[in-house]
Amino acid sequence: MIRHCGSFMHHHEPHIVPAVEVQRRLAALQRQLRADGAALLWVDHLADRLYLSGSAQDAVLLLPAEGDPVYCVRKSRSRAQRESPLDVRPYPGRRGLIAEAARLLGDERRLGLALDVSRAATYALLQQGIEGLRIQDATPAIRLARSVKSPWEVEQVRGACRQVVQLFEEIGERIRPGMSELELTGEVEGRLRALGHGGTVRVRQPASDISMGVVVAGPSGRYPTAFNGPVGAPGPFPPTASGAGERMLARGETVMLDLVTSHNGYHGDNTRTFFLGARVPEPLERAHRFCREVLAELEQRMRPGAVCSEVFREVAAWARERGEPEGFMGHGENRVRFFGHGVGLELDELPVLAEKIDLPLEVGAILAVEPKAFPDGGPVGVENTYVIVADGCENLCPVDDALVCVPA
Repeated sequence: MIRHCGSFMHHHEPHIVPAVEVQRRLAALQRQLRADGAALLWVDHLADRLYLSGSAQDAVLLLPAEGDPVYCVRKSRSRAQRESPLDVRPYPGRRGLIAEAARLLGDERRLGLALDVSRAATYALLQQGIEGLRIQDATPAIRLARSVKSPWEVEQVRGACRQVVQLFEEIGERIRPGMSELELTGEVEGRLRALGHGGTVRVRQPASDISMGVVVAGPSGRYPTAFNGPVGAPGPFPPTASGAGERMLARGETVMLDLVTSHNGYHGDNTRTFFLGARVPEPLERAHRFCREVLAELEQRMRPGAVCSEVFREVAAWARERGEPEGFMGHGENRVRFFGHGVGLELDELPVLAEKIDLPLEVGAILAVEPKAFPDGGPVGVENTYVIVADGCENLCPVDDALVCVPA
C-alpha cells in the first residue's frame, strides 16, 4: 500500500511543512506555556494540530512546557510519518493517552486545553482521569501564536490569493443575465478547483459551515444570515443558507463574488463586484466608491504597531462623518462590527479590526479587509487579503477593484 501511494507522496512533497517551521511553532508555544504556568498542552483541534505537527491526520498532540512532544496518531500513521517531523506514536486509546498526559504533567497538574474548540467530553475525561488536575484555557495562547505568520506561511496564503486573482481577471466573460446564482457558483467553484483550490474551507467558530464562496445578486445580499459576515445569502435550502440561491441574475443589478480560496491548507478571502449592464447607476457607483475610500483609509492605518481597535474606531468615525451608504457593513441584522479579520489555516483568525480587539498589528499578520454595502440594486464593495509588512501592508489580491460592467 505504501508503495502504491508513492506517486501521491511525491506530489505532496513540495507542500510538506518544513521541519524548522514546526520546531519554531512548538518552541514558541512552549515558551507561552511556561509563562502561563501550564505544564502541558493537549491539542486535538484539527487546525491546531496541523499547525503544531505539520500533519492533519487524526491524532492528539501532547506538548509539555519542557521536553519533546508526544504525537499519538490514530489514522493514518504512515501518512503522518511522511508529513510530520515529529516522532509518530500509535494511538494508545483514551485511557492510555490520559495516563501519558498524567506522566508528562508530573506533580504539576495544570493542563492547557483550547476550550473554544475541544469537546466537553474530553474535558470531563481529563478531569475524571487525572487526580488533582487543573485545566486552564489555552485558546488565547494558541490563537495569538497563529495570528502572526512566518514567511513560509505568507507564501501559502499568497498561493491561495493567486487562484482568485486569475479568476477575477477572467470571470466577467462568464457572467450573464438569466443564469442563476447557483449556476454561476458552479462555474466559479469548478474553475477554482482547476486552479488548485483544496476544496475545503475551515472555520474555528463551531457550527459555522460555509462554502468556497458566496455569489449573490440583487437583493440576495440582504438575506438574513447566521454567519458572522456582512453578506447575506439565501442558499438553495434552509439548512444551507451560507451560499448562492436560485435567484436569476438580472440586468441593472450587481452580482458580488465573495470567494475563499485555499492553497496547502491556507486561505485567502477576496471579493469583487460586477454590474450587469453598460453603465453603473450613480447610486450604486457612489456606494461602491465609498467602500473603496474606506478601504484606502484602512490601508493607510494598517502597519506594525497599529492597534486593531483604534484602527476600527478611527475609520468607523470617518465613515459616519461622511454618511454611510445604505446597508454599510451589512443590511439590517446582518450588520457586523468589524472591518477585517485574520485568515490562515482557518477563515476566522486573529487579528480582527474591531472595537474590542486591542491587539497591535505585527509584521506577518494577515487580514481580509471587507468594506461592503447593500443598497437597492444589489451588493457593492470589495475585499482584499493583506499581509502586514515593515512599512505598512501588502495587498495579496492586486486586481482592479472598480465596479466592473459586464455585457447584458
